[in-house]
Amino acid sequence: MHIINDFFLLIWGERLNQEVVFDEKHTTEFDQYRLTSFDNFCDSVAILLIMSPQNFTNMAILEEPKTVLNTLFQHATFSKENIQYAQSQLLGYLVTLGNLQVNHAITKRLELLKKEGIISYDAVRSLGSIISLIEEKKIEVTSLHVKRATSQENYYKTKLNLLLTAIENLKQAVETPRLHDRLSAIPERLENQRFSIGITGVMNAGKSTMLNALLGQEVLGTSVVPETANLTLIKYAKNPYAIVNFWNTKEWSKIEEGAKSLKSLEAFVKESKAHFGDTFNALVTPKGQSESISVEDLALYTSAKHSDKKCNLVKSVELYTDLKFVQDGVQIVDTPGLDDPVVQREEITLEYLSECDLMIHLMNAAQAATQKDIDFIIDALLYRNVAQLLIVITRIDAIAEKELQEVIAYTKRSIEARLNEQNKGAKLDEVIAKIVFIPIAGKLALMHKLGQEKDALALGYDMERTGLPLVEAYLEDVLFGSNSQKANLIISANRKEIESVITESMNTFEQELHYLSISNEEIEHAYAKHQEEKAVMADFLEQIKTSVAQSKEEMEHYFGTLSKFASNQLNKLQDIVKRRITDDVSYEFSKNKKAPKEERIGSIIETAIKDGMVDLVRDYRYEFQKKMQSSLEYMDAKYGEFKTEGTAPMFDAKAFCEEHLGSLLIFKNSTIVIAATNDAIAKYGKNDPSALSMSFETIFGTEFSHIKEMLEEKLHNVNQELLGSFVNLCEAPARVIEERFSTEGVLIEHAMRQMKDQSLNREARILEIKEKERVMGIVLNDLNVQKESK
Repeated sequence: MHIINDFFLLIWGERLNQEVVFDEKHTTEFDQYRLTSFDNFCDSVAILLIMSPQNFTNMAILEEPKTVLNTLFQHATFSKENIQYAQSQLLGYLVTLGNLQVNHAITKRLELLKKEGIISYDAVRSLGSIISLIEEKKIEVTSLHVKRATSQENYYKTKLNLLLTAIENLKQAVETPRLHDRLSAIPERLENQRFSIGITGVMNAGKSTMLNALLGQEVLGTSVVPETANLTLIKYAKNPYAIVNFWNTKEWSKIEEGAKSLKSLEAFVKESKAHFGDTFNALVTPKGQSESISVEDLALYTSAKHSDKKCNLVKSVELYTDLKFVQDGVQIVDTPGLDDPVVQREEITLEYLSECDLMIHLMNAAQAATQKDIDFIIDALLYRNVAQLLIVITRIDAIAEKELQEVIAYTKRSIEARLNEQNKGAKLDEVIAKIVFIPIAGKLALMHKLGQEKDALALGYDMERTGLPLVEAYLEDVLFGSNSQKANLIISANRKEIESVITESMNTFEQELHYLSISNEEIEHAYAKHQEEKAVMADFLEQIKTSVAQSKEEMEHYFGTLSKFASNQLNKLQDIVKRRITDDVSYEFSKNKKAPKEERIGSIIETAIKDGMVDLVRDYRYEFQKKMQSSLEYMDAKYGEFKTEGTAPMFDAKAFCEEHLGSLLIFKNSTIVIAATNDAIAKYGKNDPSALSMSFETIFGTEFSHIKEMLEEKLHNVNQELLGSFVNLCEAPARVIEERFSTEGVLIEHAMRQMKDQSLNREARILEIKEKERVMGIVLNDLNVQKESK
């Protein structure tokens, strides 16, 4: 405290009787006074510091020095001892504080006192020299720790870890509450991502065995979940349980209608109705009943042996298990056999499969490729937008290696023959390129998983030879590998969100740094300008709101136009299918004197309907895209001068339509209409063309009525999603503009408060911002490295 000693030698011409020690109890009091009333604090310090032997007597008769002494130290007595104590403590506080802004403010007040003639030039110079000796306290800004991401077991988890690490680092740097909330929402969104695997195959293809091997436990087709023809969805839950979903009244009525043409379905319906009698309506209800049960009780609902026919009324089962395979968001759609007699269940199955990220089709090596297998493979790859299909050939332990290669070759030949029948031979290379074959011995693989390795090895099969590791590696790569489209979309979307938060946060910091570097007059001018722009901004946002409402109304009206368009297209398709069948029947009877083969009629109907639906969806998408583009261009123009590089709407109508209309597929089983058509041909084809035509009119009218109903329901759901996304897309730039304007207002108001707070350590705040910008820069660089390292 040599500065204090120097003060008393220079001002009082004496040394204090004892060493000066700053009493820390004054720190809190002085801090509070300085922060709440900076000007008064500096005035008080200046008044007390100018007291000296030369002016002590004059000061003693003034009220102001006494008031200051009492305010700061609660000393009522104005004495030399109390004044010197006050001076020593104030100087000690200034030394401890080390704030040059405070020191400068006190020096300015000394200059004013000199101008007023209250103190002399020499006194100001002496006091100024003492105050100038007070060193600025070194600003210490806490260094923020930046955590580094670590490599995980696969590509997807490694990228997820990088995103979650980035969020963890950014939470200590991002200050804006709105941006903090956006960061906090990302982990939950990532946690809720799901990867679905669809499993298909005919009865006895070995689906349950392979799934049990993948799951590492006997879950399906066992005493836990006995044999079943139901659709089963396998999901993760910490505590296992199951949900059983029954048919609703509308769905069951379609099953009964189908039974009129299919003998196998007729027997199924009669058996079910007769067995349940009056209790039938308690299980099949208008809304559809669901029951949550324990896994152990599933047999009472799904087993043909143990459910007392209740399995007939079950539409699907949701099985929740704690097994590791489904722990990371993986869901399995285990389908009933493709030869399921309940065709309505197949339609539901195909609907579920359309949402799957990966499809696995199983074929029994001993049975080779059935017609059902081939038709499903072609349908999946040509009509269902399946990018790649894994065909698992099961039970290879029952055949020789040479026979296995013949099975694969036979499958390819069968695909080629079927494509040629449908006049799609040119698609062969495209279809084959999407297929991956993996042969497995599922039962032996399951033995390895259940700890029965000795038995499997005794049969000559180690785990590698069973083929299951190849399936597991394939699933890992397709779902979570670097080429996984879904994994990359998830990573990319959330990375962009994080980058957006960083950009906005850094822009906010740059604005604050700007306000910290300009004059008070410039801050006041910026504040006044912002206040003037508020009304303009409010008017602009109201105009945008009106424009969006108008565009939404126009889009809703256009959906009606598109619905009529789709209905007309279906009417045309109905006429096309009827004409093709009629022409083929006429040709066969006139040339070969017999009816066309039932398989041919089935092929004509299925191909015509599928091709027609593909064309309809394509045309619907095209018409909607034109309207969408027009509406988005209108909104783009409305933003006008308010657009900036960061807020300009990124309107891509084509990409938007592909995203939202890509799943617009109708999954309608043609078995019933094909059976009814062949029955009509057998009855009227040879001798009564008029009756045949009328019969076709009824058959195809009923079929396309169902297709229209399904399409309208799907279009309604899709259109609602489209409308919501469209409105969100139109409003997004306005939200960005509004948020930025609001953030700028908050910053200016904050700058106005800082301007009045003379105690603000601007240098400390600047260093704090720079430290947080450093963290953001590191995170941003890590994200860019991730982007380049795919």
